[in-house]
Amino acid sequence: MNTERRFKKLMNYKVHESDITPLTDKGGEVRVLLSPRTVKSTQLIMGVATIPPGEIVKEHLHDYGEECFYVQKGTGKLILRNLDQLNFKAGDALIIPQGTIHSIENIGEEDVEVVFATAPLAPTAREGHRNL
Repeated sequence: MNTERRFKKLMNYKVHESDITPLTDKGGEVRVLLSPRTVKSTQLIMGVATIPPGEIVKEHLHDYGEECFYVQKGTGKLILRNLDQLNFKAGDALIIPQGTIHSIENIGEEDVEVVFATAPLAPTAREGHRNL
């Protein structure tokens, strides 16, 4: 296999966050890195999000899967509508049950940075993340 062909094949397994246009309509800055569109994933999506101080990721839910995230930086609050509010800090990992309406608020003085994943995949991206 020649080098160019091998490189193209490897590109299906790797993406750099700088190559992904951030989504800013939900609050914060969200980059979906691994998805059916970027790497042809079939079971999950994975990405990173940055939430500035005082900002809130709007209420939304995932009808088809559960979401988890790992906090790399900052302090915040996960609000699970009608269930609970959980404060979090760097080093914490959290899970959001399938179909649970939730939002995330940065309650600290520095950006919150998280790595998130949702599985299993919904039939479409619109069905996988429903804003309220």
